[in-house]
Amino acid sequence: MLCPNHAYERRIASKVIGRCSVCLDDDEIALHAAKDRHQQLRIEQSLVPSIPDAGTIVCPDCGNHCRLNEGEVGFCNLRIADRGMVTNLYPGRAIVSWYFDPLPTNCVADWVCPITKGDPTFTYARRLNNLAVFYGSCNSDCLFCQNSSFREMMASGRPLMTPKELASVANDRTACVCYFGGDPACNADHSLESSKLLNKDRQVRVCYETNGNMSRKWLTQIADTIISTGGTFKFDLKAVSPRLYTALTGVSNVAVLNNFRFLSEKGLKRDREFLVASILLVPGYVGIDEVRRLCEFIMDCDPTIPTALLGFHPHHAMSDLPCTSRAHANAAKDVAKDIGLTNVRIGNTGLLSASDYPYE
Repeated sequence: MLCPNHAYERRIASKVIGRCSVCLDDDEIALHAAKDRHQQLRIEQSLVPSIPDAGTIVCPDCGNHCRLNEGEVGFCNLRIADRGMVTNLYPGRAIVSWYFDPLPTNCVADWVCPITKGDPTFTYARRLNNLAVFYGSCNSDCLFCQNSSFREMMASGRPLMTPKELASVANDRTACVCYFGGDPACNADHSLESSKLLNKDRQVRVCYETNGNMSRKWLTQIADTIISTGGTFKFDLKAVSPRLYTALTGVSNVAVLNNFRFLSEKGLKRDREFLVASILLVPGYVGIDEVRRLCEFIMDCDPTIPTALLGFHPHHAMSDLPCTSRAHANAAKDVAKDIGLTNVRIGNTGLLSASDYPYE
């Protein structure tokens, strides 16, 4: 649909939000309407409607820091306030599924991956698969989510696995593990223990594909695990503008941006790529102006950070939007290079379309 306030400019908007990115930046009513829509969709799927913020029991396990009342469940549907403390609903386990992905796989960081680049320090002659670990919970609520099946897992609390059970599925052909979902951000302890077990008698690269909305409590441990195993932290930035980020995801990006900067500093002395930024080019929302802001932020952190500009596929609550156009993706890449980023590529090229829409 065309944005009612900017139809004369042919600016597109998704029905679920009803307004374009320009409106979200200027109109408080439009932002509140987007927040309300997040809550409605979550209620329909038996999920916690919004981040609890009225309690006195603070959860330390992710960047949302839910403030819970006694008996209240956190936004991730994994933790509950019980007798004045935050406890796990599924002690020692996580809502998770897995599968093997033959290498090379469709990875956000494939062009800087030691396996696909043939790094001689890694001996993967007989290891031909990636262990893809899909967590069925998330601490964001992206309206454009490309893997929204996690929501059913999150609501049902199934299937459950311990770290030992998960690590046991690996075999001598497993070269790497990638935690995604959903998101591993609210499953940090489970993923770290799984990684430790996976590397007990072999060498398995550990990668995370995440929104980055992690508690600093876990972020350093995760970063150290990734670095020590030669893995990659694939960081989905989504948006820099706080109002746009909240409209699209239902949460704040304060912890997200702070964490990205922290990781960029940690990676300055890297001997191989450690941090990779990804930007999903959502038509009508993540246009060239927002890409410019994102790239300026990355540039300020470290201009050499590999950055992937990803094609969007219509899905979840934003299934009425078109696929990212080739013109949009190419313009975004030009902007990134003009700003000074030195390692930029367009990903998901098979999703790019000939759609005609404004992408400024």
